[in-house]
Amino acid sequence: MITELIETKKIMSNFDKMIINSPFKTEYISEKSNIALPTLYRKIRDNKFTIDEALTILEIIEPEQYEFEMISRKIAIAEEQFKNGQFIKHEDFVFNAKELLASRK
Repeated sequence: MITELIETKKIMSNFDKMIINSPFKTEYISEKSNIALPTLYRKIRDNKFTIDEALTILEIIEPEQYEFEMISRKIAIAEEQFKNGQFIKHEDFVFNAKELLASRK
């Protein structure tokens, strides 16, 4: 846990530079993140972002990396669940589409 916090602190200490050096205008980031422009400028100046704000902004300025990390995380969780026997058998998952559609009529 300590290692993760140290790594987070290191990332957050340069977060303002990531925003400034991103290919997106601050106005665009403000609009997409739902952070008022004056507030975003203040947060950049003071380099004070919550983790949730940082994740939202990273999703905007680095969408490919964000998606890769989210998918990788979901795969790791799924692998752990599989190891622990937390899965649905194929027979229980498979369904007949025709029967499902017929039951909805």
